[in-house]
Amino acid sequence: MATESLGPTIIGVTMLFWVLAFVALGLRFWSLQIRRRGIFAHDVLVLLGFIFATALTVCLIVSVESAGLGRHAIELLSTPWKLVTFGKLLIAIQILWCASMTTVRLSILSLYVQLFSSSKSFRVACYVFMTICLLWAAGEVLVVFLLCRPFQFNWDKTVEGSCGNLNAAYLIVHGSNFVIDSSIALLPTPVLWGLKLATPKKLGIMVMFALGALICSIAIARIALYQLALGYDQTDFTYTGSTLYLFTSMEPLLACTLACMPMLQPVADMTTNSSVVSWAKSLVRTSRSGTQASSSGRQPSSGRQLGYLPTDSQEGLHHVAYVTANKEWTGSGAPERGIYVNHHLEQSSFEMVDKQSGGR
Repeated sequence: MATESLGPTIIGVTMLFWVLAFVALGLRFWSLQIRRRGIFAHDVLVLLGFIFATALTVCLIVSVESAGLGRHAIELLSTPWKLVTFGKLLIAIQILWCASMTTVRLSILSLYVQLFSSSKSFRVACYVFMTICLLWAAGEVLVVFLLCRPFQFNWDKTVEGSCGNLNAAYLIVHGSNFVIDSSIALLPTPVLWGLKLATPKKLGIMVMFALGALICSIAIARIALYQLALGYDQTDFTYTGSTLYLFTSMEPLLACTLACMPMLQPVADMTTNSSVVSWAKSLVRTSRSGTQASSSGRQPSSGRQLGYLPTDSQEGLHHVAYVTANKEWTGSGAPERGIYVNHHLEQSSFEMVDKQSGGR
């Protein structure tokens, strides 16, 4: 009978978010090249955050493949060394998660300082939050390394040792994590609202910066999942904690993606103005014109059927008295050039000629 495992789901979802973060980061640096600007501190910090998040992703995949994450602990009794590896990787994942989240937050705050440098009070607020982020990171590292004594007791319960209140430590770390993320997401709101912009555009910019609320939702979900996992048998944490691990990897990757969003305007402008997009828009307009003509009972006609040929006049069309549909007209008064009338031009010109004839 096949054993139940959440490993493939963990790897698949994590890799999806990793690809999104990688693409967003690539587009960010492409935007940098389009604008021909230098690399700033917020660019370096978000790159470091992505590197830490990538290392976390690797640890998560190794946890699935070599340490039994996603499988029931009873299935690992024959390979106890996997549980030891699982405990060691848990320490690495916690440190990398903390490093990634901290560097991405510092990147966002550094971007705030650059964008809103004219407001001294706002800059001071950003520097205060940078200090808070660094203190939070230091606290998380201390919790990881000092909560269980000796340190080996984290992954080897056969040695004599003990741990502090794991539940309280987790709630303090991740509760403060939620408060910090929420505050950073809402921090620029007063400054943005004071900009002299149309209200719709102002709201759009505020929504873009407030996308950090998605990170806040993950922080809440992680707290809830941890409490849920505590309700199960802790000896089966390799299975019951799988979703918690998944959200742990998703959070910094999504943070990297959202941190890049405000910097992608040059790429969006280039894409919108590209020849491919222009061709697609033209194709849509032509399709709509044909649909409207069909619904009104008219069929698109060629230049010959309408009885017009191109000339050198400003109007661009010359009425032909003798014309046979779908056949070449060879009268002596016709220009030596052929008929070069596309659908869009003939429709506009046809209306113009009607107006001219109606005014006579």
